[in-house]
Amino acid sequence: MDVILKIKPAVFSFTFGLVSPDIIRECRRLNILTMGTATTFEEGLALQNAGVNAVVAQGIEAGGHRGTFLKKQDSLLGTFALTRILSNLDIPVIAAGGIMDGQGIAAALALGADAVQLGTAFLLCKEAGTSTSYRQALLNSPHDSTRLTNAFSGRYARGIANRFMLEVEQDQDAILPFPLQNALTRDIRRKAAELQEPQFLSLWAGQGFKLIREMETEQLMHTLYSETSAAMKQLGRE
Repeated sequence: MDVILKIKPAVFSFTFGLVSPDIIRECRRLNILTMGTATTFEEGLALQNAGVNAVVAQGIEAGGHRGTFLKKQDSLLGTFALTRILSNLDIPVIAAGGIMDGQGIAAALALGADAVQLGTAFLLCKEAGTSTSYRQALLNSPHDSTRLTNAFSGRYARGIANRFMLEVEQDQDAILPFPLQNALTRDIRRKAAELQEPQFLSLWAGQGFKLIREMETEQLMHTLYSETSAAMKQLGRE
């Protein structure tokens, strides 16, 4: 956190819970906007009450780790339902999860989102540095192959199913809580990356990953803008 306060980024976005009131106050003093991740209305309300500037509505479709923090059982709310629910808050809502193109962006905005957050959509961009085996998994896996798993880190996250996931999940009692499981599997993941072996990598990806495009980041940004503008015209909301 000291590094964040030192470099003073325009935005400080966090997940897995709340940060201390002192951090929120210091960010406000330094004109750093704060954004927290919510998977339920209760979490969004907690973030609003904590004083953040905006809340990220992370739907179940999102790739990577789930941001659930107020209950042990993960929320199953989809991005669009959660966005609509969180739009009742008094702070801006940023929709995240399964959004891959301008049509998805326009749909989220129409449902009350003030902005959107995309992650998986950029994994095939040259600037992402995604490994060859990871890229091949994104390109060649069936559209319905993502699932939630706690096998890699002890925390639920969405990724493309592989041998490691399926075999470790057979004995849930043996999976340690986060961050112990994450530490336990670190060397396996590191070696798998060295060997370009996708069956033992954490291939994080959102449900919409088959809509991914292989292009440079700048081109993708221009494409998303054009698609969103066209979709908003159709909705009569340009």
